[in-house]
Amino acid sequence: MKITAQQAAEKWNVSLRRVQDYCKNGKIEGAERFGLNWMIPADAPKPMDGRSKAAKTAAGSQTSLLRKSPFLDMTDLYNEPGSADKTISQLSYNKHTQTLFEAAVSYSRGEIDKVFKQAQSILNDHSEFYAVVSGGVLLSLVAMWKGDIKLWHQARRHITEAPCRNDVDRDIIALSVAAADSAIRNTNDFPKWFLRGCFDNLPRDAHPAARVYYVKHLIIMSQELAMGNKQMEDVQGFALMKTLPFVIEPMISQMVVDKVILAEIYLRLMCGLVCHQSGDEETAIIHIDKAIRLCLADGFYGPLVEHRRQLGTFLDDRIALIDADALKKVKDLHKQLHTGWTKLHNAVLKKTVAAHLSPREREVSRLVAYGLSDSQIAGRLYISESSVKAIVRSAKNKTGVEKRKQLIDFI
Repeated sequence: MKITAQQAAEKWNVSLRRVQDYCKNGKIEGAERFGLNWMIPADAPKPMDGRSKAAKTAAGSQTSLLRKSPFLDMTDLYNEPGSADKTISQLSYNKHTQTLFEAAVSYSRGEIDKVFKQAQSILNDHSEFYAVVSGGVLLSLVAMWKGDIKLWHQARRHITEAPCRNDVDRDIIALSVAAADSAIRNTNDFPKWFLRGCFDNLPRDAHPAARVYYVKHLIIMSQELAMGNKQMEDVQGFALMKTLPFVIEPMISQMVVDKVILAEIYLRLMCGLVCHQSGDEETAIIHIDKAIRLCLADGFYGPLVEHRRQLGTFLDDRIALIDADALKKVKDLHKQLHTGWTKLHNAVLKKTVAAHLSPREREVSRLVAYGLSDSQIAGRLYISESSVKAIVRSAKNKTGVEKRKQLIDFI
């Protein structure tokens, strides 16, 4: 026998909205959605409020996560710059959540060997759905840094074979696969709801991460359009890329309001990226500088390293103005990531991206691929036309191509 969400709200003496949130976040076993309404087993127990002391104690004893998301670092658990270590300490009452959150923090700090050990430990010691998916996602990131194709497939198997119970769990798996694939620009397996940016099917805790990976998808699409690799009716060149800040800015504002720091960092870096590549340096600087300061508050070099490949010397210059020591750390870590990323990307997608181009050569080659002339590139990068020609010539020599347009295959 089942009752409505309204009847459950009256029975448990809570609001209808609270019951609906319980259902959306998978906290009521057997709850089913019919149109706009939820039907709940009549004998279902009232879920404990995660904010209460009793709930925290129970969560620790049952090893359930405090958030319904495999991306704990992109939830409001981490809600204040400079608080990562404090948050880890405060999660001691729930060892399950603490272990996963600490592993995510290790990744953001570029501690890849540590993340590898933590992810393996999580996957060996836990069978709970979100733990398995989280461990798989972390392992996929390690594979990207190491360029390990075998580890990459192993990580994807952990994600796709996680013990899901319902459609919500299956959609979390799809999101996690999209997150892993988007890291190497593989868009082949994105679900239709993700491509539309419709996340009503996901627990609320997973929405910040979903927005981040959705924006990654939009950026990949906008770049492919700008290079002429994809076609979209009535959309050409930089048209989509120039509109993306109008999509991303409201998301950033929402992350600020919700106090989800890491999602804010990634969204600001990506907004800065599209602004920089489409010629809006002023807005790019605002977002990049804010992201850098948020990252450095907790020693989070990882997000900066991830974006150095596309932001190149522009990112280096902004970091140098804020913290020269941090720039050295980012450059050192980037050597490892760039080598591993290129190896994995090429192996999975059968591409020929070159690992030996300098950041400036990649930057100029990308603008060449976008169809900009030497004079336009010179104006965009504040260098001379002769410098542009020399950089293009060097990139052609390194890749062995004869025509500048052929550089598109190596960036």
